[in-house]
Amino acid sequence: MSCILSVITFRIRGSFLSLFQSSGYAEVFTPECVQQDDEDKHKTIYRFVCPHAGQFQCSLTSLVFVMEGEGEVLYNIVSWDPGLGQLRPAGPLYNIDCSAGSVSQLHFQHCVIFSEENKDRLAVAHFTGGNVEIIQPLKVTETHVIIDIRDLSNFGLIWIKTKFGFPINGQVLLFLRSVTVEQKILNVHLLPGNVPVSEVQRWHLDKKYIETSSKCHLFPDRKYSLCCQPEDCEVQPVSEMFELDNFGPNYHPTFEVFLDVSIEEVRLGVLDKTRDGKEVWKRRRILLTAPSKGVELPVHRRIPETEFVNTHRDKLIERVSSVMAIADSLKSKNMINGEMYSKVHAAEPREEKMRLLLDALDSGGAAVKAEFCRLLKEKERYLVNELGPHL
Repeated sequence: MSCILSVITFRIRGSFLSLFQSSGYAEVFTPECVQQDDEDKHKTIYRFVCPHAGQFQCSLTSLVFVMEGEGEVLYNIVSWDPGLGQLRPAGPLYNIDCSAGSVSQLHFQHCVIFSEENKDRLAVAHFTGGNVEIIQPLKVTETHVIIDIRDLSNFGLIWIKTKFGFPINGQVLLFLRSVTVEQKILNVHLLPGNVPVSEVQRWHLDKKYIETSSKCHLFPDRKYSLCCQPEDCEVQPVSEMFELDNFGPNYHPTFEVFLDVSIEEVRLGVLDKTRDGKEVWKRRRILLTAPSKGVELPVHRRIPETEFVNTHRDKLIERVSSVMAIADSLKSKNMINGEMYSKVHAAEPREEKMRLLLDALDSGGAAVKAEFCRLLKEKERYLVNELGPHL
C-alpha cells in the first residue's frame, strides 16, 4: 500500500522544543494483531481498546497514544511513496485510526543519538486527502518525537536536514533458514533502531529469529562488513552500504552467512570499513540452536504446526512412542541429515531420542515441522487429537 500524493501542500504548525528527557510515564500494552486483508498475508492491523484517558505505549512498535478517553485504536505500517521528492523517511509510516477520535497526541520513536548538532533534524509528515502536512514537533525527547493532532490518517517521521555525518541508533537482527539437509544460511539485517522487530519477523515467518543483543551505532551512507568465526564460513557480500531508508515493507538481509548444518554456534561482529575496520557491533557469541520467542500472530494466520510443536514440546518428549518411525520418514525425505538421524537412533531412552529429533526440527524450520506433524497425525492420531484438535 503506497501513499499516492496527487497534490503536495506544506503547512508548518506547532513549536519545536528539544528536550533531553523521556516521553514520561505511559502504561505499556501489547496490541491484538488482526489480519483484515486475505490477499496480503503480511498486512497486519494492530488493535488497542483503550479503557480510559491516559498515556499508552505499544510494546511492539513503541508508539505512544495520549488518549482523552476510551476508544478503539487501529494502526498498521504502510509503504512510503517512492516519489516523495525531497522528503526523506526517518521512521515507519503508520496508518492510524480511532473509532472515538479520542487520540490527542502521538509520540513516534526515533533513532537519533542526541547532540547539539542533530537535535533538530526531525519532523512528522501527515498525509491526508492527497496532501502532506509537515508538522513540527511539540517536543523531542531522547526516544520520541511528540506532536499534537487534530485528525488521523498516515503519519511518519521525516528528516528535515538530510546531510548525515552522525551516527544513529541501529540494530542487528538475525534470521536462520535451512537451504538443504547439509547447509543453512544466517541472514544478518542492519536496520534503523526504530524499525519494529515484530514487523521484520512477519516478513520472515519461514525462518527462525535468533534473539541477541542487537543495539549498535551506525553511520548512514558508510560501508560495513561482517566478521564471522568459524572463519571458513562464506559471507556475502564482502561489504555493504548502510542506507537510512529501510522502513518496510520489505526487509532484505544486509549479509548472508553460509553455514554447515552441524554448526551450532558462531561469533559475529560488524565492522565499519571507513574507520579501519572498527567494530560497531562487537563480536559476540550466537547460539543457533537457542529457542526464540516469535512474534504473536493473528489467530488465523499462525502456522499451526510450528505452534503445535513449540507449545507441546515437553508432552511430545514424554509421550510420543513412534520416534524412529517418524525419524525414518523424515530421513527418507532428506529433512534430517544422516548425522542427526544416527544420533537419534543411538540415543537412549526414548525420551532422549525425541528430544534430539525436536532439536533437528528446530534447525529444519517450518516445512520440516509441518511434515513431522503430518506423520504424527498418521501414527499417533489420538495423541494429536488430545493436544491439538485443530491442527
